[in-house]
Amino acid sequence: MPYQLAALIAASLWATSSIIATDVVRRIGGPRFTRVRMVVVCVLLGTIVTIRSGWETLAVDDLWLVGLSGLVGLTIGDIALFTAMSRIGPRRTSVLFTANAPMAAIGGVWLFGETFDLVSGTGAVLTVVGILLAVVYGNRAGASDTFEKIEGSLPIGAFWGLMGAVGQAAGALAAKPVLDDGADTLAVAATRAIIATVAMWIVALPSDSQLGATRRGRITPRDWVIIVVSGTIAMVIGQSLVLYALGEGDAGITTILSSTTPVLLLPALWVITRKPPALGAWIGAGLSVLGTSLLI
Repeated sequence: MPYQLAALIAASLWATSSIIATDVVRRIGGPRFTRVRMVVVCVLLGTIVTIRSGWETLAVDDLWLVGLSGLVGLTIGDIALFTAMSRIGPRRTSVLFTANAPMAAIGGVWLFGETFDLVSGTGAVLTVVGILLAVVYGNRAGASDTFEKIEGSLPIGAFWGLMGAVGQAAGALAAKPVLDDGADTLAVAATRAIIATVAMWIVALPSDSQLGATRRGRITPRDWVIIVVSGTIAMVIGQSLVLYALGEGDAGITTILSSTTPVLLLPALWVITRKPPALGAWIGAGLSVLGTSLLI
């Protein structure tokens, strides 16, 4: 599979996951949702890797990079993103998350000597600008549904969104050398998930207190179904596809393409909320499509 296609499929899976998980995240809190979901992800990935005998592809010397990737990309990145989502909604969180694309692109150039020619550079700029426009104009003024509602401070929510972007970019860059060495994609995904999950539960009480995430609503059977489905499509499949793309191609292009989630959310949110996005959002979507075609 071309690595660009893998990154785009991951973006579509993340878009689906963010839609189905929004209500549960708001009700039980972002950090708690992340911790519970990651336990499910660890069980699923661990089982798959064990059946495939993929653990042996990981070199001991690479474990620190995989651990670093998990800690910054999942422990910090995911908790920050879901905290932002629970406070300012998925659309605003998405515009902040978009910052991870140029961060990873710059990191790829600096750390791995990746280059952008005129065509791919133009495509990268068009895609990022398009994503920003799609998110900024993604909903019309006055919207107050669960996807737009602000709970608490907007600046604090924005801060956590940016922290999530930094974590995601750094986590992707940390994992790339291990994948370049030939480690099994699912083994890397499982190892970073296990390390991140252990860290999440160790800091659960202090982190919840600092983040103001004290919601302890009962997790219903329906919530469990959503958590399992969300974890499967976003982490087991989506994250594994991104790691595959990182191992096969450039970190910058992979991250940019996998950040097109906000563009893919536009038609879905239109159907769900019955409110069409503004013209600026569609212009942004068009730019992203054009930019993506240049990157592919």
